[in-house]
Amino acid sequence: MSLPNLYTLAQHFALSPSQAQALAACTHTPPHADWPHRLWRSLAVVAALLLGCGLIFWIAAQWPEQTRSFKLQVLQASVLAPLVVAMWRPSLRTAGLLLATLALGALLAFIGQTYQTGADAWQLFAVWAVLALPWTVVAAKDGLWALWLVIAATGLGFWSSVQLNLFGIFSPGLAGLWPQLLLWLPLWLLPGGLPHLKVCAIAQPRISRAVGAGMALGAWAGFGVMSVLQRDADWAVFGLASVLVAAVVAAAWRKRNILVLGLGLMAANALWLVAVGHYLFSTLDWAGTGAFSLMTLVIAASVGASAHGLYRLQKEGAV
Repeated sequence: MSLPNLYTLAQHFALSPSQAQALAACTHTPPHADWPHRLWRSLAVVAALLLGCGLIFWIAAQWPEQTRSFKLQVLQASVLAPLVVAMWRPSLRTAGLLLATLALGALLAFIGQTYQTGADAWQLFAVWAVLALPWTVVAAKDGLWALWLVIAATGLGFWSSVQLNLFGIFSPGLAGLWPQLLLWLPLWLLPGGLPHLKVCAIAQPRISRAVGAGMALGAWAGFGVMSVLQRDADWAVFGLASVLVAAVVAAAWRKRNILVLGLGLMAANALWLVAVGHYLFSTLDWAGTGAFSLMTLVIAASVGASAHGLYRLQKEGAV
């Protein structure tokens, strides 16, 4: 691309000097020589997902006609075979371990339902996370860590619902809510420590960082909202949830991580808008003072400011 065309593009899209330099550098950067390898790995991951779905559908179609031992053997083989493939072919390691992790969950679910172990749902996910952790650490793949974080967060969510009786929002179970907030902190901090592991480090854990932050932010925002909406609002819990969400937003802003920042701003908007709404509708006469109109303006201003900040950050070259 010629320089006049670059200048035209920079002027048309109002690029900053750093963005214009990055655009000029792209014209001189040769394509990656390892694109066939990356394509092969991507296709292998997709094939593993399709194979796992096909196995699930086939088992579901044939399930009533098969014996209990056959079902158990098929699920055990679906865990063992991908592990063998992952050790035998390093190029298929990510796909094999991804399939083995999913099949492990199906095996544990089958054991729990068939033999009536009496285990709660959170115990299933806890055992699943513990058993999948060794090969997740050894493989040092960002996608596997993201899947492991989803499993761990699901188990933690089920455990919290049992401990706090979250299905009864106005129950006394929410009195112990604030310690639960701190249990989600490792899900946010763990991906940030992956690049610092000596043997199994991950240089850029982008997927796991976004997944871990999203899970933690969702829990903090949910707990914070529930603490306000219960009969006697617990503002201490709300304050702790707000501080944790603010910490994620500040870290994402400092690192220019626009995806995590967007998730953090969504959680922050949910928290503070619920607090504003609680104040307006509990202290003002919404029918006489137009609290609904005022709340609408507050929501529009908050969401608009968040979108404007994200747009500015994106123009500055955030990723």
